[in-house]
Amino acid sequence: MELITSMCRERARRLVRSVLAGSLAAGLVAGALLATPAPAATAAVSPGPLEEGDVIYQVLVDRFHDGDPTNNDSGHGEYDPSDLGFYHGGDWAGLTEKLGYIADLGVTAIWLSPVSAQEPVSRDGNEGSYHGYFTHDFATPNEHFGDTVELQELIDTAHDLGLKMILDVVPNHTADYLAGTSTTYVPSTYAPAAPLNDPSLYHHAGDCLFDGSESQTQIENCDLGGLDDLDQSDPAVSAHLIDTYRDWVDLGFDGIRVDAARSVPKDWLADFEAAMGVPTFGEVFVGDVDYVSEYQDYQWGVLDFPYFFDVRDAFAADVDMNTLGDLFDQDVKYANPNRLETFLDNHDRARFLTWADDNYQRLRSALSFLLTSRGIPVIYYGTEQADDGNGNAGEVPIANKDNRKDMESFDQTGSVYTLIQRLTSLKAAYEPLRTGVQREMWSDTSFYGFSRRVDASGEETITLSTNAWDAQTRTIPLRAESTIPVGAVLTNLLDTTETTTVVAGGVTGKQIVVTLDEHETAVFAPGAPVSTYEPAERTTTTIRVHYDAGVGNSIAIRGDEYPLSWTAGRGARNISSGVWEWEMERVPEGELFEFKVLLNDATWSTGANFTGTGGEVIDVYPTF
Repeated sequence: MELITSMCRERARRLVRSVLAGSLAAGLVAGALLATPAPAATAAVSPGPLEEGDVIYQVLVDRFHDGDPTNNDSGHGEYDPSDLGFYHGGDWAGLTEKLGYIADLGVTAIWLSPVSAQEPVSRDGNEGSYHGYFTHDFATPNEHFGDTVELQELIDTAHDLGLKMILDVVPNHTADYLAGTSTTYVPSTYAPAAPLNDPSLYHHAGDCLFDGSESQTQIENCDLGGLDDLDQSDPAVSAHLIDTYRDWVDLGFDGIRVDAARSVPKDWLADFEAAMGVPTFGEVFVGDVDYVSEYQDYQWGVLDFPYFFDVRDAFAADVDMNTLGDLFDQDVKYANPNRLETFLDNHDRARFLTWADDNYQRLRSALSFLLTSRGIPVIYYGTEQADDGNGNAGEVPIANKDNRKDMESFDQTGSVYTLIQRLTSLKAAYEPLRTGVQREMWSDTSFYGFSRRVDASGEETITLSTNAWDAQTRTIPLRAESTIPVGAVLTNLLDTTETTTVVAGGVTGKQIVVTLDEHETAVFAPGAPVSTYEPAERTTTTIRVHYDAGVGNSIAIRGDEYPLSWTAGRGARNISSGVWEWEMERVPEGELFEFKVLLNDATWSTGANFTGTGGEVIDVYPTF
């Protein structure tokens, strides 16, 4: 142990020396950085490497919390808190201040946005490098986030709270210094830091098209979004990336997320993971299981984009839930589906609530599914605060920047935050929710269910979900593998006032009858629940429009209180002949708002605006 500690200490010292040397060479070092001491000799004890059963919280550091305003603006046009495309001031000191908030959520790991020094703005000047993907110097910390000592303090504090730390690495590219397919830097000073300031170390294949015509070789050699594509087959490139990232890891990181893994040769990904000594998972931004699954043959895990696309459709847009069965039927193609990183939101896709029409119940149900199905769930910062990305659903080629808003609230009493707390506590208490084998129990257009079972012990949980708008009842056979006996009482761990009893019958001789409310997910387990729990009471505002719109027509609602607006209508749901309904939870109880009804979101109803009150049912009878 002492030998390992000494090695880590020496690597940390070498990292600080490389920071100073590299920055001096670039002429960027301020006096404060020169005075930065090496990290403390005694680091906090890590909770261990990333593993099955963890729950990850993804943080975009710049958008989380500003702990040190002095590092916000370096004067290169990169700082503009009024523009989502530029730096806003979040840093490692600010994140350290808020670690208690993250730990209280019950997650077990934090995925940190890239730590390396950045080119301040993009080549065209239209975007700042706040996200961490315009690397200038892999070995130097991003000055906007802090210095190495502050990063070490963040890691150590997180470890003290039982939180693992995941490093986001960007081995595919640097910032965009080479114009097009050029092989020279113009001017010569506009280049990455040494030793990668040599154009021969890069591919010069031009920008990636991603139009379906590219071969795998072309994908690995093209410039992603114009960013200069490194040649990992060059020994100098490979050695620099591996040595530098190993130094970062030795500060105490417990896992690694690899950016743009699809664009890096697979064999190199395997060599990189072996050299890092911690589990890695790659970003393979594709919805095809056949394509994505191959990457788990080279890395410990992989971000599960196929899961993301299908689960979001089923829970946010009420698409046929049989697609979930089709998805999980392909789990046999993965080396280990329990190591797949699953998610509903991330920094490159629009917020789930935007797709879900700002329906909180859809989000709660999807989160319950996410945190109980196979894989390692990732919670994107702000999801627990019902962030909806300003209602902007644009995703071409990647999401609009509204999904990267500043963290606006650290409230720990909201229904989404407290539900996640319950789900993470269940994951910690029930082994099947961490490592159990997932097996389908039921699938139809609006209802899906599965069990997760630890076959060695027989421990089992059952997750059931519906995306229907009304209550759904199903009689569901237990799996043949199940050892839960007839007569066993199963409790819904997400509302422990609800139970169901296993009765004889069905194709396996044992079955349960379950009723779920609209857009609900329930998690059942035998025996006394680990603790009692009832879901938070919903503050729902319902606008009920009484109007016969005629065949082929629709009713929309606009208003002055978000999620309503005067510029675009929210589509009401036809619940019976001549009756349309719109529900929302974002409006506080008792708050007054004004709204208007439109036919086909084009023709405004006559007369004055209607007035509504948050938390009430408002019946209106418009005329046109």
